[in-house]
Amino acid sequence: MEHHRERLRFERVAWGTHCANCLAMCPYRVFTKDGLVVYEEPAGSFAQIEAGVPDMNPMSCQKGAAWSQQLYSADRLLYPLVREGERGSGRWKRVSWDEALTTVADAIIDTIKQEGSESVVFEETTEGGLVCWAAYLRFASLIGAISLDGNGLINDFLIGQYLTFGKYSMASSVDDTFHSKLILIWHSNPASTSIPYHHYITEARYHGAEVVNIAPDYNPSSIHADRCVPIEPGTDAALALGMCQVIVQEGLADLRFVSEQTDLSLLVRTDNGRFLRAADVQEDGAQDHFYWWDAKRGLEPATRGTLELDGVDPVLSGAFAVECRNEGEGGPATVEVTPVFALLKERLDAAYTPEQASEACGVHPEVIRELARNVARLPTKILAGYNTPKYYHGDLMERSMLLLLGLTGNWGRKGTGMTGLCVVGPDGYFLFQLKQKPGLLETEQIVAGVGAAVEAAREQTPGIGEEQAGLQFLQAAAAQGTSTPPLFFWYHHCGYREVWNSREWNDPEMPRPFDDYFREATEKGWWAGVARPGPESEPRVLFGVGTNTLRRTRGGRRMLLKNLWPKLRLIVSVDWRMSSTGAWSDVVLPAAPQFERPNLQYTLTNSFHLGFSDQSAARQGESKSEWEIFRTLSERLAERAVERGVTEFRDGRRQTRRLDNLADQFTSRGAFVDEHAVLDEWIRDSSATGMLPAGTSLDTMRESGSTRLTGLGIFPMGLGAAADVAGDQTVTAFSWHAQRKLPYPTLTQRAQFYIDHPWFIEADEALPRHKHTPRMGGEYPLLVTSGHSRSSIHSTNMSNRVLLGTHRGRPVCTLSPLDAQPRGIRDGDDVLVRNDCGSYQVSVKLSPSVRPGQVILYNGWEPFMHKDWKGGSEIEPGMIKWLHLVSRYGHLRYLPFNWQPVPSDRAVYVEVELARQVQSATSNGRIKEAT
Repeated sequence: MEHHRERLRFERVAWGTHCANCLAMCPYRVFTKDGLVVYEEPAGSFAQIEAGVPDMNPMSCQKGAAWSQQLYSADRLLYPLVREGERGSGRWKRVSWDEALTTVADAIIDTIKQEGSESVVFEETTEGGLVCWAAYLRFASLIGAISLDGNGLINDFLIGQYLTFGKYSMASSVDDTFHSKLILIWHSNPASTSIPYHHYITEARYHGAEVVNIAPDYNPSSIHADRCVPIEPGTDAALALGMCQVIVQEGLADLRFVSEQTDLSLLVRTDNGRFLRAADVQEDGAQDHFYWWDAKRGLEPATRGTLELDGVDPVLSGAFAVECRNEGEGGPATVEVTPVFALLKERLDAAYTPEQASEACGVHPEVIRELARNVARLPTKILAGYNTPKYYHGDLMERSMLLLLGLTGNWGRKGTGMTGLCVVGPDGYFLFQLKQKPGLLETEQIVAGVGAAVEAAREQTPGIGEEQAGLQFLQAAAAQGTSTPPLFFWYHHCGYREVWNSREWNDPEMPRPFDDYFREATEKGWWAGVARPGPESEPRVLFGVGTNTLRRTRGGRRMLLKNLWPKLRLIVSVDWRMSSTGAWSDVVLPAAPQFERPNLQYTLTNSFHLGFSDQSAARQGESKSEWEIFRTLSERLAERAVERGVTEFRDGRRQTRRLDNLADQFTSRGAFVDEHAVLDEWIRDSSATGMLPAGTSLDTMRESGSTRLTGLGIFPMGLGAAADVAGDQTVTAFSWHAQRKLPYPTLTQRAQFYIDHPWFIEADEALPRHKHTPRMGGEYPLLVTSGHSRSSIHSTNMSNRVLLGTHRGRPVCTLSPLDAQPRGIRDGDDVLVRNDCGSYQVSVKLSPSVRPGQVILYNGWEPFMHKDWKGGSEIEPGMIKWLHLVSRYGHLRYLPFNWQPVPSDRAVYVEVELARQVQSATSNGRIKEAT
């Protein structure tokens, strides 16, 4: 007993959170002794918000409770290292900070002189918290470097939500789930991936809700559900559309909601499949003004700036003749128009009766009917994760699931909707990127300037809402920023052009080669300003800050070590641990992890709290915070620039930049020397905008650890939640749309289920439909699915010794015994997973919970945990759907972390064989590898 008492004795306690990409921001109390963390425990400090609704506590998981073990682990980085042997050889030399930073500074100067600053590339991360992000993004922007969009890299972009709403922020606070009466766990596994929030599912069940888990396998969330609905992988659109057919056919649809909130009441020309626009019927008509057919008055322009029907009773069926301007000769032409709803009903009846849907998805027709009827009568919430966007046709799945909710009025009121992602700030972080000097006076001027720009956008485009105008302002600013979709980097410099042009791995219904679409999108300037780096800008310096490129990139080592690494003059890894990418870098700079430096995490509507993590422990070795690293790099780069006579240059946009005063620029002339000053500025500015309680500062955050937000902020990202904020109510996303009738930031200003872009019409995807996943990886019998492991957040915790003890302690893939038996595979055997892309070796875990034909490989295992350092990404082609190259169509425009093409990695086809029986794997002449 005394041993345990001694282990729990401490000298100091501080607030902490983990600033990892887990979306929870759990408040912890961190206990230290002799400057070291001895343990941490959940704080349980969140107050109850709404009477009768359980509070969010305890807000914790096993990863957070074991986090401090990583601070003192064997893979912890303590000193700057410079590579001595070949890349990846593991031979390193410990150097001083000055020597390491001089090496980096000289490489940047060489690159600026010889190739230009756009050949310096930063991979954005979602890890590390806001201090980490702000440091490297500020440095990158000052030298005119390129930063690859973090969401494009990791692909948590809910692209179907964005297509439908012009945003993917249908994200109520998690306690809103308690109000649901039907919870559909769909493409998610909250028992493993939403541990701090999972109790709301159980509490909602006690409150009378039915929980249905829709998944291919019997996953850990299944035991917490009332019903499990097994489904063929990748066929979720067929199931959702089958339910939609029942709802429409049986007259269960909420037609008032449909007419008011969605584009299903708008008219489409039957001759070309395009919306009927004002430009079709008026001489000076606009391309973004649309029409209804009123039951009494006939053709009527749809309202703009509001979703109010304004006395109109839109007809949802039938065909009508409209006189249009004839752009050729011969005078006016008569065209036939019909409501989108009529086209939808025709599609549902023709292809998605429950029997037809069942044939595609494997769910019994009567189950489809029963689920549909329940969705129509109950407040329904879909708990979806970030799995759908990682499917090639994940956009169709999400659009179909949202159609199910739209037909039944299931968003914008308590207990409804679909989980999404809404980053609410904090405002101070975003304002900081615009400020030239510290202080609230500067803040007030910038806020006024942003407001004026939004109003100017509204005046220029009458009828658009504040959210839509704000997004237009940000989209214009994005073309001048450093962030760019990684698509162009991969295409021009990493060898993916050949992969994406593979016909057999693409949708067989894709009418033309991928390159035809790429060239058309480029030549028409759809991505002008952000299509960087171009083919002429070879990458020479690559920074990875808190990211793990060789693990996370689809294709991983196979693509990057062959195509990118040889081009690079210098690879710099800034991290607190030695990752697989760090092991292949040239310079490794040790960053201080959580608990060894103060930090804030981005705020989400999930918990609706700003979480603070203080420095509670002494920094180990010579590690520094990211802010200090890039501040000192700015100083060294300025010194070396003067010494080498390279003080001024023009960046890729022909803007003049200076290097000799880089340190002054980085710190705003000494105002922001360390992260303490930066954090205090952010918090005070967020309080000034009304996002945080009045008087909130770094000092008050140190006392409380976290604080609930008092508003959505002033930027469109937070406003995207479109929700009222009250101190005694859960946050209900999209209530502004459903109840206050504010328009959506889409082309039609409505939830848009019909995308009338010519490419979408050509692909027969103007309306949601089901398409089978292409044969990515080749003609093989097994299909790989994935998800997040319960034991880690990406690869961050995979080497944690405590967490390794909670499972088999090594990478595993999970296989059905029915697939294992004919292959002679037993539990615990080493197997080779292979396809036409590549192969990797892994241990197998047999489980009857896996459906035959399915292989489960959970995300996050480090490549160095596999034989020959080949991990799961070796078998992923990383295909990009050609339709996502569309841009400058209504709401389909690039904005960081938003609309852009993203790679898919789910539903890859493979074979699994006993490793000891396989001497080599040869597939279509593409690979030949010894096991």
